[in-house]
Amino acid sequence: MLYHVLGFVSAALFLLTWLGLWSQIQAMSRYQNAITRSSSLDANQSLSLNQFGSSYFAFFSIYLFGISVEPFNHYLVWTRFGALILTLVIIWKIWQHRRTKVSGWVTAVALLAFVVGTISIAFRPFPGLAQLGANTLMLVVTVVLFQGSLHQWLVLQRRKKVGSLSFALFRNILIKDVSTLLFGLTMPLSQSWPLLILNGTSVIMRGSILLKMHTLKRQKQRLGV
Repeated sequence: MLYHVLGFVSAALFLLTWLGLWSQIQAMSRYQNAITRSSSLDANQSLSLNQFGSSYFAFFSIYLFGISVEPFNHYLVWTRFGALILTLVIIWKIWQHRRTKVSGWVTAVALLAFVVGTISIAFRPFPGLAQLGANTLMLVVTVVLFQGSLHQWLVLQRRKKVGSLSFALFRNILIKDVSTLLFGLTMPLSQSWPLLILNGTSVIMRGSILLKMHTLKRQKQRLGV
């Protein structure tokens, strides 16, 4: 019973992540429209492709985890399904603006992973080897998420401006991560430990980014710019 109660609460709170991702998409569009075509300024200069790419694969690892476990975890799978689509739009918009090889490859790999992961639903339940693969992927993505979030923090530190980075996105992700941690505690530890490590890391790193954003905002207000 507690599993379903916290699962429902976690899924409901995860909708805030959808709203945060949508606010990021809107912020990118507004910031782009505010800059003239002749300007050489990168409208998304404060956005780290590393950060959003690692976030995408963090969502994907939990998506795959929810698919692979028995029973099928609807609370994890369908919430991440929406987050994957929205994050993919952000990654595509970054590629659309920068047109670099790296952003192109990240966009292509993210799209391929989404398609393959979704098709895999038809072939579940996975055997034990597939479960081990999902757990291993989650640990790898934890490391990727850590370095991606650190890169985003360093980008903010170097450029001294928030740019089109969305405050709502990081606030909502923090709420989501805390709720997912609580949900994970209702599952057997032997099954949920990768989920707890991933979301715990996300809480620490995303919280650091949000604090940095607020610091830069206050500095901007003091300077009157």
